[in-house]
Order: sequence, then structure tokens, then C-alpha cells
Amino acid sequence: MKKLWAIGLSATFLLTACSEEEATEPKETTTSTDTSDDTSEVKKEMMKFYMSIPNTINAVDADLNKFEMDQAEEALPKGEELQQMKDAAISASNEAANAVDSLEIPETLKDQEEEITSAFSAMRESYELKTEELSKETPSFEAANEKFNEADAQLNEILEELGLAASSIYNEVSQ
Repeated sequence: MKKLWAIGLSATFLLTACSEEEATEPKETTTSTDTSDDTSEVKKEMMKFYMSIPNTINAVDADLNKFEMDQAEEALPKGEELQQMKDAAISASNEAANAVDSLEIPETLKDQEEEITSAFSAMRESYELKTEELSKETPSFEAANEKFNEADAQLNEILEELGLAASSIYNEVSQ
């Protein structure tokens, strides 16, 4: 019984000494924790903002996606029905460009604002190119898609700089 009491008392002293030592350690690393919290907040805000981009565009680009998919499958209608489909796709393309313009960059991402703005310009230009192409007899979206891929690359650079996985907004908005 005395041995158990001695072991318990020794363990109590040992645990007390360890907990006092741990209590002094955070005071020394407070600045690195603050920096880590800032980085974590920027990462969190970037992911939330990044996910809002395709959601905003997808809310308005369904007719454009339908046209592009039907064209890829060689299933476009003819005559008046084709023209109605083109008109709807032009409208959707214009609305998508406006949707990109409506996105507001959060204050937390002010260090990445220039790159994000540049990516948005490329996206907007992509939709403008699609609008132009839709007025032609046989639209080709290659140049527009390349321009959107530039925007994807710019945004992926930001994601990777923050230690986040690269993604593709183009894949998200083309469905």
C-alpha cells in the first residue's frame, strides 16, 4: 500500500512539473501561432471564395453549356431552332461575363487581389470570345477555352502558393 502511495505521489509531482513546463512553452511561440492563424484564415477564405466562382457562373450559363455540349455531340438543331439556341447561348455568355464582374474579392485575399483580378479578366474575355463566336455560322470555342485555361492557371498558382491543391474552374462551369 505504501509503495502504491509513493508511486502515486511521484507521478503527481512528475505530472505537475511537466504541465508547468508546457504552460511556459506557448508564451514563447505566440508570434508563430498568430502567423499560422493568419495563413489558415487566408487559406480558408481562398477556398470559400474559389468555390463561389463556379457557383456564381453556373447560376447563369446553362444555355451556353447546352449549346456547347450539343455542338460537341453534333446534335445541334437546324434553322429557327438553332438560332433560338444560339441567342440563348449568347445571352448566357453575356450573363456569365457579368457574373464574373460581380464577384467581390474578400479583404482577406488583398495580397492575391492583383492575380485574381487578372484571372477574372481572362475569364471575362473568354466569355466575350464565346459571344463573338456564337454570331458565326459555325462557332469554334478553342480560343475562348484557351483564355479560360489561362485564368485557371493563374488561380491555380495562387492555390499552390497557399499550399492548397490545384483545381479547374473550367471543368466546374462546363457541365
